Amino acid sequence: MSWLKKLNPFQKEEKHAAGADPATGSMPALPPELADNPAAKGMMGAFLRKWKDPAFVKQLRVLAVHMQKDGVDVKDFNAVKAWLEKNKDRVEKGDFKEIASKPGETFVKTGPEVGRNDPCHCGSGKKFKKCHGQ
Repeated sequence: MSWLKKLNPFQKEEKHAAGADPATGSMPALPPELADNPAAKGMMGAFLRKWKDPAFVKQLRVLAVHMQKDGVDVKDFNAVKAWLEKNKDRVEKGDFKEIASKPGETFVKTGPEVGRNDPCHCGSGKKFKKCHGQ
């Protein structure tokens, strides 16, 4: 490469992201046992396409809430896998519905709100912004 090409600030460098496969672009590399399996590659592509669907992500969140309700640690892969195998029929039927969350408590003010230019509550005679508002 000539020294002139090294000075070109607009030249794109060919760097690949960590975990990305240069042959497929941005798709992460499959494990060696699945690398030669065309069905596994197709499943990986289908999953990546589904991941962009908001309804699919909502279903995953609903399942995660039900897992937590049953006491499953969602960060433990083996526990999640065991729960999914145990509830396989219900997951395929779509029996899991969104659990209604409790509404938050309403905040009630106990006294009047002090404005910036009101006299300070400490009795100094200064405006709130010059006394306790700093």
